[in-house]
Amino acid sequence: KQQLLRRREELSRSLAGEMGSLKNLHESGVGDELDASLAAEQMELGGQLAEVESRELAKINAALERISTGRYGKCDACGGNIKAARLQAVPHAAECIDCARIAEHHEAMGDPRWRNPSQREMSHEEFA
Repeated sequence: KQQLLRRREELSRSLAGEMGSLKNLHESGVGDELDASLAAEQMELGGQLAEVESRELAKINAALERISTGRYGKCDACGGNIKAARLQAVPHAAECIDCARIAEHHEAMGDPRWRNPSQREMSHEEFA
């Protein structure tokens, strides 16, 4: 839990700083076309980084919620236990490695149902 809380604090500080930087960059007038191009690229990269960090922050908050409700360490997709090694590597993991791999495979194939664990109907054995 402490690892999740520390990471949440780091992400919150980082996001606040990035949002402030993006706002300052947007509000500061740009000189020539090159300045404008560099500023636009910097804003896009900053926005992408903020999006990635926001998603991780949401996963961390969901993991903290699972801790408070006693569901931490249980796979959202199949209900089985998530191995300790996976939780150590990815503390905000909501799925066991098998379900995560199945979801990644189906997402790569363009099946949108696999983005939400509650909509999955295939078991590990059916996938294999």
